[in-house]
Amino acid sequence: MTDLPISETTLLAIFTFVLVFIRGVSLYINFRQDANLRPRTPHVTLVVLGDIGRSPRMQYHALNFARNECWVDFVGFDGAKPLNSIIEHPSIKLHYIPHPWKLPAYLPKALYLVVAAFKVYFQLVILYWTLLFRIKSPDFVLVQNPPAIPTLAIVQFVCWLRQTNLIVDWHNFGYTILAMRLGQNSRVVKFAKWYEKFWGRRAHAHLAVSSAMHRELLYKWEVDGIITTFYDRPPAHFRRLKIKEIHKFLKRINIEETITSQSISSSSFLPPSSPNTTLLTTEVVDTSSEAPSYRYRIDRPILIVSSTSWTADEDFSILIDAAKRYDDAAEQSAGKDTFPKLLFVITGKGPLRDKYMEEISRLTLKNARIVSLWLEAEDYPLLLGSADLGVCLHKSSSGMDLPMKVIDMFGCGLPVCAVHYECLNELVKHKKNGLVFKDAGQLTQQIIDLFKNYPVNADVLDSMREEIENFRKENSENQWDLALLPILAAGGVNNNNSSANSN
Repeated sequence: MTDLPISETTLLAIFTFVLVFIRGVSLYINFRQDANLRPRTPHVTLVVLGDIGRSPRMQYHALNFARNECWVDFVGFDGAKPLNSIIEHPSIKLHYIPHPWKLPAYLPKALYLVVAAFKVYFQLVILYWTLLFRIKSPDFVLVQNPPAIPTLAIVQFVCWLRQTNLIVDWHNFGYTILAMRLGQNSRVVKFAKWYEKFWGRRAHAHLAVSSAMHRELLYKWEVDGIITTFYDRPPAHFRRLKIKEIHKFLKRINIEETITSQSISSSSFLPPSSPNTTLLTTEVVDTSSEAPSYRYRIDRPILIVSSTSWTADEDFSILIDAAKRYDDAAEQSAGKDTFPKLLFVITGKGPLRDKYMEEISRLTLKNARIVSLWLEAEDYPLLLGSADLGVCLHKSSSGMDLPMKVIDMFGCGLPVCAVHYECLNELVKHKKNGLVFKDAGQLTQQIIDLFKNYPVNADVLDSMREEIENFRKENSENQWDLALLPILAAGGVNNNNSSANSN
């Protein structure tokens, strides 16, 4: 069997799209005729051209729409397991679409663009088919951006056909991510910027993740429709764990085994183990009491967590360099100060993971270890709730988005060291709820200042935890209601039975 010539392949693609387009027009006529027969329950379709299980903000939207008595169709890729509360909710239905092929990073630029074009066409047809033929006509479509190509054009067309209100949730600007791969002067990047502005400007409403992005959309992009800043907030179940809970969690995941399998000479790093101990805690059995008590081990390491998608906007060489510098400082101290051992746990999956983990596996540090750990969605907040410090290496491609991982850490009462970029101060207040660094040297010094002679020297950490507690007290459901319910009302949905209106 021979391959079709390029010209015939192109004609076949055009013919397929024309058929789908004609079918879409016929649907448009039918939906216009039946517009007054829509069910009373408001319908919302959420669209993320990404892994649903790794889209916390969109899962949060789904739960809040359902809480306000909306039916939710959730469209995206299969992959990481979504929250059980999503899977089991009677008003939320997941619609998985096929994964497109991955683009190898080593492809030459010209071939990369050709393969990317076919990938876009594949996504275009699949998404168009799903939104028109697998889902009933919604009152609203809320789409995550990025990716902008081909998502924004498809949802705009579908919303026009079905007379549906579009809400664009601006997480970042897609063209800035593409520019990291191809460069700012690339014609493809310039086209992507035009495309994103053209198809993203017109919507019923826009949600911006930061005030900086709000200003950009309002004054430079001049978007049409309602625009509001909607900051991410941690889920209500995120919190700091008690020592007993930390003990049981660490017993279950057996993190010592991960350290042994991923590092050299782990026996010199790990404290002695027993049936009553974990890496951080000890179970104390008191014969005079029916229930055991729990306490931290004196010889425990400091647990530092960094969650990542292992992409180019996070430079993990900074963390590796900081671990080396800390190890050198501890060795040079020669007992003058107490330098506790550090365990860096990196969570997440992504394209650059293997590259960095290969480098990490060759490290021979006495006072620090770096391991990679993949957790189910329900276990992720338990790890954050057990840790002593969070590190965020996210450096926004646009300088206008805020790292969700920091919000998760704050939700678990975890102070954060975060790499500096524009607008980060909307979230991380230096020396109040966290620390901001610019390079590995500054990160190393911050870790030393926080944990040298720990736990005697813990005043700064305690102060930051108090500030974070004020952040946690903000009611996340109320924040969502204040931002989204007026948008629903402006689109003709007035749900008098919503939880927001019943209180």
